[in-house]
Amino acid sequence: WGSSQTGLVWPKDLLKKYISMAKDKGIKILCDEIMCGLGRHGHGTLFLSEAWDLDPDCVTFGKAIGGGAFPLSGAILKSGRDVLGGQGRSVMQSHTFAGSSARALMTGTEVLKEITEYMPSIAKLGEEMKVITDYLTSLADGMLGFQGHGLMWGCLFTHNGMHKEEGLRSRAITTFRKHCEAIGIIPYFVPVGGFMVTPCYDTDVGTIYEIGEKLEEAINLTMKEIGWKQEAVAPPMRKEVVVDINPTVVEVKALPADGAICNTAYHVSKTCTSCSSFVCPDKRQRFLRTTFA
Repeated sequence: WGSSQTGLVWPKDLLKKYISMAKDKGIKILCDEIMCGLGRHGHGTLFLSEAWDLDPDCVTFGKAIGGGAFPLSGAILKSGRDVLGGQGRSVMQSHTFAGSSARALMTGTEVLKEITEYMPSIAKLGEEMKVITDYLTSLADGMLGFQGHGLMWGCLFTHNGMHKEEGLRSRAITTFRKHCEAIGIIPYFVPVGGFMVTPCYDTDVGTIYEIGEKLEEAINLTMKEIGWKQEAVAPPMRKEVVVDINPTVVEVKALPADGAICNTAYHVSKTCTSCSSFVCPDKRQRFLRTTFA
């Protein structure tokens, strides 16, 4: 899902089942990868439908292909082009971004040439975003939850606790937005009641953790101002269950000092976390310790 559901990731097996059922009925499959495509999903391929082997009949893409400077989008058809041509027809886009200039097409060509070089760093930064968002979800104590992958993440204010009353949920969103502006961050807020966090492909890992720290500050200020409570009413009685507990102790080791041997590819993309060249070790370890606490 895109911003309409704040980056909610479809369960892969469920999505493949839907597609299989549709194809059995002769329904053509179109994968809209305007937001998650062109490598942003972090699975090492240009399109998520390729990484997940969805075998669509058509894939749409856009935005990133223009390098952020030009309005450009497109579609890839698996089959049917010759049929359309034989009927004197063609695929045409008649929307806001129709009629892009030649410079937009030149930019798109260069983006496609370079985008594969960013895929390893997108995957690495996606792993770091998972650490950060897990921590922030725990910190928020049920007020909000994060979801996503690669460099496409979203956050949704829940309907839990005091948020069961829509007016209080709206107040929490407004309050959070106010604190974000005061701190100096501008997430992409969406009508469903949340926001998107979609860093640029060439973002360094230090900036990723700076984003995490600023979101942490905004969440803490919001929870304090609205007096967040996870449960507004007494929780229902729970049935007694027997659980076999076998706890796993996670040891978080200190990062090596500067000069340690690191993955040079991560150094080139400024995403290395095995030394302190691109991210403060203490800052990252704090997020890790809290996540595993």
